[in-house]
Amino acid sequence: MNRLAPLLALLLIALVGCVAAGPRYCPAGLPVYDHVVIVVEENKDYEQIVGNPAAPYLNRLAAEGALLTQMFGEEHNSEGNYFWLFSGDNQGVGFDDKIPSAKYTSNNLGAALIAKGLSFKGYSEGLPAIGSEIGVTPSGCHYPCRYGRKHVPWVSFANVPNGPTVATSSNLRLIDFPADYNQLPTVAFVIPDQEHDMHNGTPQEAVPVDRAFMRNLVRAVLDGEGVADAEISLAFVDNPAIHQLNKRYLGHDEPTDILSFPMSDPGSKRLTGELVIGAELAKIEAESRGHDVQAELALYVIHGLLHLCGYDDKSPSDAQKIRERERHYLRFFRLPDISPND
Repeated sequence: MNRLAPLLALLLIALVGCVAAGPRYCPAGLPVYDHVVIVVEENKDYEQIVGNPAAPYLNRLAAEGALLTQMFGEEHNSEGNYFWLFSGDNQGVGFDDKIPSAKYTSNNLGAALIAKGLSFKGYSEGLPAIGSEIGVTPSGCHYPCRYGRKHVPWVSFANVPNGPTVATSSNLRLIDFPADYNQLPTVAFVIPDQEHDMHNGTPQEAVPVDRAFMRNLVRAVLDGEGVADAEISLAFVDNPAIHQLNKRYLGHDEPTDILSFPMSDPGSKRLTGELVIGAELAKIEAESRGHDVQAELALYVIHGLLHLCGYDDKSPSDAQKIRERERHYLRFFRLPDISPND
């Protein structure tokens, strides 16, 4: 994604120099640092951060150093850019954020530091255990996830240590970050989870969501469909996020209004699932059709819940049934009849 690198530059502003390993590694005139810590945030344009009073700490950092305004990401999605940053190449990981099937042995920052007698560690928020090679947490999630291995490239290199302890692994948890900064490695990466790196989260500024209303809506639909026990999560996302998921899981290369992910265990009496709602698309559709965005969001949530409850819309008769149920719940909440006419 092209917006990754400018923000990386922002967070590297105080680190232009050499690590402490003797003058043979450092050109004359550059400062020498004992430790370098790189914190990776993403998914924000330069102008969304620099000069924004809502980001005072990042702007304080910006005022103390250099801004690399011509440094850009190489590709979309996220994963390839992290590999570029860590190893100078995307290692052919592709564009779908898939975990590499085999470990690489090519050159990378961590291996190069260790070969010179220096040290490297990566600290990832949400990593469940030192050395874990899990793909995401919570396990099996679609969106939103918290920890994502796609943002932790060193796990995929055989020449970077990945043992079970702090001493034997470069793949550490954020809680392993030392309180005594003298214990830091020569170079460290800090990878916040996707709720704290500006990747996920509801686009509240663009589309405010009435959370209390949505909870009542979910309860009413589940009650109306005879579901007594359920655990449903809702994620309201922008167009790029739902476009990515729609392409990855359904093969449709475009944004969509709602994605439903059933997650119930076989034979379970509890209905479990995730709904990913296109909040940005809802705003666009509501404005074009002349009604409130909350009604459009409600339609998407009702539609997604009905899918989780077993409804389908592939045949004309099935589509008619799901539209009738949509209109029933819209009327129940005194919302306009905006269900499509198939």
